[in-house]
Amino acid sequence: MKPVFIFYQSQRVRFTIPDNWNLLSFHDFPDNGKTANVNKLTKDALNKPIQSPAFNDLLSPADSIAIIIEDLTRTSPKRLILKVLLDNLNEIGISEKNINVIIATGTHRGLKHEELESAFGRDLLGRYAFSNHDCHASDLVPIGMLKTGCEVKINRKVFNADFRIGIGSISPHPMNGFGGGGKIIFPGVTDFDSILEHHLKWTFHRGTGLGKLKENLFYDEVNSMARAGKLNFIINTVLNQSDEVDEIVCGDFKQAHLTGVGRSRAIISHRFPKKSDLTIITSFPYSEGPQIVKPLIPASMVTKEGGCIILAADCQGNLPEAFINSFERFHSRYGGNLLKGVLEHFNDKLLIMDEGAVDFNMALGLTLAVQDRFKIILVSKDIESKKAEKMGFMFAKDLTQAFKISKNIHPHPDVHVIPSGGIILPLV
Repeated sequence: MKPVFIFYQSQRVRFTIPDNWNLLSFHDFPDNGKTANVNKLTKDALNKPIQSPAFNDLLSPADSIAIIIEDLTRTSPKRLILKVLLDNLNEIGISEKNINVIIATGTHRGLKHEELESAFGRDLLGRYAFSNHDCHASDLVPIGMLKTGCEVKINRKVFNADFRIGIGSISPHPMNGFGGGGKIIFPGVTDFDSILEHHLKWTFHRGTGLGKLKENLFYDEVNSMARAGKLNFIINTVLNQSDEVDEIVCGDFKQAHLTGVGRSRAIISHRFPKKSDLTIITSFPYSEGPQIVKPLIPASMVTKEGGCIILAADCQGNLPEAFINSFERFHSRYGGNLLKGVLEHFNDKLLIMDEGAVDFNMALGLTLAVQDRFKIILVSKDIESKKAEKMGFMFAKDLTQAFKISKNIHPHPDVHVIPSGGIILPLV
């Protein structure tokens, strides 16, 4: 049988599937052997912005600038891009004291000083004002209303700036279709209540989904709030399957994002001949807390109802007991009706994890919905078996053990292998 691999902890883990399994597809992507020059790509993008005047023509030396940058749950060469941008602003004559760098945490935790220093360097931290967005801050400023009537409030430093620049990355997103673009504003630097309202309202709407933009009301409202928040300009990286930069786009937040989405579709879309009995997928490049379950969405798109998913998860970040216990309570209460329970919670605007951040509740909701339809085996060196089982997963210490467990579900399965679960767009 042909040897295959998955990415785990940023390394290729090679294995061979059993001889009596039928490998339908192995979704590796060709390696062009080139390493992107991020500095050059950023400079070139700034020189040719999309649907925007020349970058330097948008600014004057007296302007105050808010640079809104994605947090560490997203993988991109943030320091390199930020350094090029700051050098450009310096050439325009904008004073360092007139530049604020805001980490777009949404409802995620703020970055510790050592994390900021590791991500952006001691030099930049010493010269510029960095801060984490706080979605519970008392000085957030109203900018508009959601379709539900909920008021949306934005970070005051972002609001007060003369010019707002978002730095993010484009890869498939289970609700917004793709990350990047207007998400840097909403939910990136807005208030907890509006983020929660928006996510509960649209996450399970029929137009919402991985890679979907048309008739996606989740995505449409993100754009509306980015416009209300006066997002002037974006710089977005397009990431390939190896979690490396393929291209950088910049300019108008919607049109530049759409251009980047087009490139992303071209490099990470894969056609699946039919649905499998068993799909082997990895959390790569996600390793931060609730982000690791996102690849269950593409896996569910290519696996038969009642089939089995093996998720190899690298979890280096925050996975609190309250998150794990919320799984256990939900399973105890709803048993074989997990999807029904999730939809009831979302329709009634109820949190599954009380006092939990929105991303934890979305991860719970999406994972429970997938668990309702599939049998999932979690393979991880970082999550103990007891914790995995409390979350409703079967647990295996390695792929060999996972294969043994899966034989009790499908002895002779048709199989898909997806090396990078967080950066693939399945076409079925």
